[in-house]
Parts: sequence; C-alpha cells; structure tokens
Amino acid sequence: MSQRLDALIVREYQTSNGDTKAAFTKIGTAWPAKQGAGYSIVLDALPLPSMSRDGKLECRILLREPLPARDDAPRTERAQSSPRRAPVDDDLDQIPF
Repeated sequence: MSQRLDALIVREYQTSNGDTKAAFTKIGTAWPAKQGAGYSIVLDALPLPSMSRDGKLECRILLREPLPARDDAPRTERAQSSPRRAPVDDDLDQIPF
C-alpha cells in the first residue's frame, strides 16, 4: 500500500438520460500515523453533510491510494506558464475604510 492516501468525498448525480454516476472531489491527504495504528488526515476543504438514503445526515470521507499520473494528459499553456497577477485597479485606493 502507498504511504500516502487521498481523502475524497463522493457526490452522486443523475445524467440527462437517467443514469446514476459519481463524482469524486479530493479534499485532503492522509498518512499512516507515526505512533500506532490509524491515519493522520490533513483536510484542504471541509465536506458538508448530506442526506443519506435512510434520511440521516452523514459526512463520509473516502481514503484511497492516489491514481497514477497520466503521462498522456495534455498540459495547457496556462499550466506551463507562471501564474499571472490580476491587473491593479487604481480606483480601489480611493475607497475610505
């Protein structure tokens, strides 16, 4: 098993033709605990509770091994270039606080 696990939430939805599908959103990372059994989880986002099929509020986090990187995935020009800063609006300096 990998040393690192992805923390994911799953959202089920229906397509226009009625099929049920699932979308996974990565919300953090987990590592085996240094002392004893268990995992240390670092969340980058907090999941919102949702209504389960039996009418209870639940908040589930799925831990699973990361998917391998795809070498054939196209890289966009934006991803390859350095981040750009938004233009500065000089009118914002005129707002009194």
